[in-house]
Amino acid sequence: MKKIGKSAEYKAFLAALLACSVFLAGWADDPETIRKKVAFVESIRADFIQEKHLEMMDKPLISKGVLFFRAPASLRWEYKEPVRSVLLMHNDKISRYVETDDGIKARKSGNLETMRVFLEDICMWMQGRFDVNPDLNAEIKPSGTVVLTPKDKAMAEVIERIELRLSETPGVIDSVAIHENPASYTIIRFHDTKINKGIKEGVFQELNFKD
Repeated sequence: MKKIGKSAEYKAFLAALLACSVFLAGWADDPETIRKKVAFVESIRADFIQEKHLEMMDKPLISKGVLFFRAPASLRWEYKEPVRSVLLMHNDKISRYVETDDGIKARKSGNLETMRVFLEDICMWMQGRFDVNPDLNAEIKPSGTVVLTPKDKAMAEVIERIELRLSETPGVIDSVAIHENPASYTIIRFHDTKINKGIKEGVFQELNFKD
C-alpha cells in the first residue's frame, strides 16, 4: 500500500471523509480476534444518519444516506439528503459525483489519488484491520469501543480522535463519533444493516441503480 503519511492533502481529506465513513467490526478486545469474527463478512448495506455539531451553531447539521461495501475493496458512500453526492470505488477506480443546479455531475478533483489511499484504509477497517494505517494508533477497549488517535501532531490538530462503538453482533457497528476538538464533532448512527445479502456489481459502478 502506498503511504501518503503526513502530507497536508491527506490530513485535509482525512478530516473531511471521516465525517462520512463507516467501519466494520465485531466485539472483541484484540485486533486478531476481531479479524476472525468478521472474516465471514462478504458484503454490507447500511442506512445512516449523520449529525455534525459545530461550536458556532445551535443545531447540528443533519444528513442521511446509504453505504454499500463488498470485500475486499468495493465501496459506495451516498448522501441522499439534504444534497445528493456519491463516492464509488471499484476495481481500482474511484469516481465522485455531486449534485448541482444542472443535475448531478462527475467531479474529477486532483485529490482522487489521496482519496484512493484513504478509501483503501476504510475497506481494511471494515474487515477488522484497524492497525493498517501507521499514522493512527488503535486502542480496543473492553466496552466494545475502538479508539483511533493520530500519531502525528499536525494531524491531531485536525482530528482529536475517532470512536467506533461496536455492536455485539459481529459485522455490525452501532455508531461512529469523530471528534475534531472538544466543541466540534460528528456522530454517524447506522440502522437497517444487512450482511451478506448480495450486492450487484453495478452498485459500485453506476450512479443510478436499482437497489
